[in-house]
Amino acid sequence: MVTSAPFTLCRITRSERIYWYALFRNPETGERTNKKSVEMLRKELGIVSQHPVKRRDEAILICQKALDQGLIFGKREPITLYSYLKSFYDWDSSPYVERRNLLDPGSISKDYIATRKNLLANHILPRIKPNLFLSAVTLNQLEQIQLSLVKEGKLASTTINLCMGALSLALGEAQKRSLIPSTLAYRVQPLKSVHRVRGILSEDELRSFMHYLKKQGEERIYLACLLSLLTGMRSGELRALQFTAIGDGIITVDQAYADKAGLKEPKGKKTRYVPCPTFLCDALRDLSIANPNPNAHHLVFWSKRGGGFVSSHYFSERLQEELERSGVMTKEEMVERNITFHSLRHIANTLLRGSVDEHVLRLTIGHSSEQLSDLYTHLSQRGLKSVELAQQNNILPLLGEDTP
Repeated sequence: MVTSAPFTLCRITRSERIYWYALFRNPETGERTNKKSVEMLRKELGIVSQHPVKRRDEAILICQKALDQGLIFGKREPITLYSYLKSFYDWDSSPYVERRNLLDPGSISKDYIATRKNLLANHILPRIKPNLFLSAVTLNQLEQIQLSLVKEGKLASTTINLCMGALSLALGEAQKRSLIPSTLAYRVQPLKSVHRVRGILSEDELRSFMHYLKKQGEERIYLACLLSLLTGMRSGELRALQFTAIGDGIITVDQAYADKAGLKEPKGKKTRYVPCPTFLCDALRDLSIANPNPNAHHLVFWSKRGGGFVSSHYFSERLQEELERSGVMTKEEMVERNITFHSLRHIANTLLRGSVDEHVLRLTIGHSSEQLSDLYTHLSQRGLKSVELAQQNNILPLLGEDTP
């Protein structure tokens, strides 16, 4: 995003001589000052010279020094980089968070802020000297932080990029507020990272695992896995699933649950309707009713500790535990092949593809782009039926479930 410069330079030529003037932007109000002579600012800074300011880069340096030393808007109390970063991603007090939510409500979530706050607290702040002033930060110091993270060898390149991205965003905001020079670069070259492909089970592995779950596993885990396999629902959507969202052969996906944000719109911010076999709808409703601690949300996958929302890692942990117990896969194989609960969503997408129109599949699974969402505002009855038939023909027989 392009940011407003703290000042604008203009050059005036009179009698073959060049004069530079600057208009400064107040970082608090956004208003511009009257024109100020760059040569007069040089005098106020105590820089003695008999030669006029001719070059633009010289004029820029003088204007930046005038800002840094408080000649334009008053002297600021020096801020350390440590204290600035520590408060930048604070949900309750950060001016950045407040401004984002006021200008574009819902554009930034508590979970997004909490993640970046934790990244900085755990990996960046311990590497910063407490007495380093924000105004003295250099690109070289940021690159040294990145290099130390790489040498430590504990974080993946993707995670290091997230850390440095959170740091760069905070410094970019500091430049917009004229807390640090806008003429310097503070963005570190990201590390090259290879996206790790999400692993999926083979058909034989899936058949063996689901047979084991149905006969010997915990019912709620079996139902969660079966639901995700048939509909591609995400774990956050399963956490938020309520009794009232389950219809006769169809489920309304209009909510997800996150630890900080609580109940929210699903990814993509679009309600979608996914066909679900009647026997599974009945079983999900029964599971909701079986909650010994009913609450206002009437959750389907309720926690055994109090009947509320299950934890963010509940489904993946339980899936991996059951996979190991079933003998289908070891822990080492799961890590090597990158098998998680989200893998079931990829399997659903794989097994349904080819039997369902691609646009309908994307809207059902929840991969639709904004353009597709605008084009297909709702699924037709024919589209829903095609998904239902694909479930019956491609997935249920593989799992040994009876079809109507």
